[in-house]
Amino acid sequence: MEGIQAEYKEYLSGYRENRNSIKDILIKKFGKNTYLPEKEVPEQALVEQTEPEQTTPKQMVSEQIMLNQAQAFTKSHRLLLVFVVVIILAVAAGAAAAYLVSHAGPRGYHDYTVQKQQYYVEYSDEHPYWDVLTVEYPILTGTDEEPIEQAEQINARLYEMAMDRVNYWHLKPNAEVEHLQEEYSIYSSDVECNVTYHSQYLMSVRYKEIYAPINPVWYTYITQRALTVDLLTGESYALKDILRLDEDFVALWADKFNEKLGEEMIAPEDEIIFVDWFNCADKELEPYYEFVPYFYVTKEGNFVIGVSLDPKAAGISSSDPANSTFYTELTAEEIAPCRRESLFWDRYDRSESTGEVLRCKDKHDNIWLGDQASIWDYWEEK
Repeated sequence: MEGIQAEYKEYLSGYRENRNSIKDILIKKFGKNTYLPEKEVPEQALVEQTEPEQTTPKQMVSEQIMLNQAQAFTKSHRLLLVFVVVIILAVAAGAAAAYLVSHAGPRGYHDYTVQKQQYYVEYSDEHPYWDVLTVEYPILTGTDEEPIEQAEQINARLYEMAMDRVNYWHLKPNAEVEHLQEEYSIYSSDVECNVTYHSQYLMSVRYKEIYAPINPVWYTYITQRALTVDLLTGESYALKDILRLDEDFVALWADKFNEKLGEEMIAPEDEIIFVDWFNCADKELEPYYEFVPYFYVTKEGNFVIGVSLDPKAAGISSSDPANSTFYTELTAEEIAPCRRESLFWDRYDRSESTGEVLRCKDKHDNIWLGDQASIWDYWEEK
């Protein structure tokens, strides 16, 4: 810009010195093609024009040959250029396709159903005490066009998780529980399952259970657990598989837990207790409780993370209904700093909602622990 301004000033200076030499100054500074009207040229300055030279036939043939050669050369180079461009585009398309295939991941399952069913028993004659069981669990089914290869393994795991406390206290007791069963008058359990998340790769199920060994009035416990399965491999993901359960994680989790309750229920000095509970490492309470860390994914893609303390035979006592689970909800972004390297995250990041969940048909209410059971009125009045 400064150079242009200097030339413009020089142009004005020259214009002031000699108003008749503007064209000469412009030609000198800005080139000979500057557009200005031509002055009349004196006759004596005209140069005589000569007749154009005549072209001989030999020269015409030579020029035509040279023209043909130039056209052929241009055409061959044009074809070569087109060929090169086509090769480059083909290579680029192949590379793009290879990239998409390598980063697309497996297709997964897009057409399946999850049918809820219920294991129902009311006063069977198989035990020396009464039993009332209403255990809801999901069954995964593919289609003829898209069968789920690991469906049998997955369904076995889903059912086993639903029956966890029933097996411990009732159907598959260890020696300590067998001894305690001599005091049973009724064993009752009510399990509700909720398929909270289902995609082409993953399925999350939450189990909420109310159960009562010995007597449903004085020995009632409330607990939660969850299961997230990989539809492609049939394997399940534990909380420790996807997150580092260290002090930083527990501090984050405790903040969200306190925020949910609206008060500080877990003080900073108590967070180390939950570090042990999430890692099943509390040796002092181990003889009395099973530590059950769990998580499930919500339909919004958030994570409900908790830990349940399920009493063992040595840990039960008669009291009002006891809720032994601690949980809160966090977003994927909030727990991102605690992520472990896991196939789960690749599945989760690529997931989209698929499949259909069907309600349980002929679902029975538990007469001892269901929503309409008289036990809840008893404890409200008490």
